[in-house]
Amino acid sequence: MKLFWFFAVVIAPLILALTSLCQDDTTKPASEQVYRVGGSVKPPRAIYAPAAEYPTKARKENQQGTVAIKMVVSADGLPRDIKVARSLSPELDEAATDAVKKWKFAPATKDGEPVAVQINVEVSFR
Repeated sequence: MKLFWFFAVVIAPLILALTSLCQDDTTKPASEQVYRVGGSVKPPRAIYAPAAEYPTKARKENQQGTVAIKMVVSADGLPRDIKVARSLSPELDEAATDAVKKWKFAPATKDGEPVAVQINVEVSFR
């Protein structure tokens, strides 16, 4: 009985942990892997990037500045996983993310093949 508990409490969790560490990630399609620009990874190029709508309230209050956005441009050239990296105000942050959601890109490439990349963009309000 002691041997069963030793296996159940110590050995089985250890085997599960080692198995998950040794799994091969190469089974993921290349489009799921997110790269960083540099080396053989060429950056995406914006082909449609409409300006953000300047919220009326923010304009009246003379709020100005730049919202920094962190996002992934997928292998099909569409933005996803959009997050505000540097905030100005809730209104301007929302306007910036709404605008970036509409952007379209010629995708980043690695060795000539389209890939997903993480990039940072800035949306200015003046």
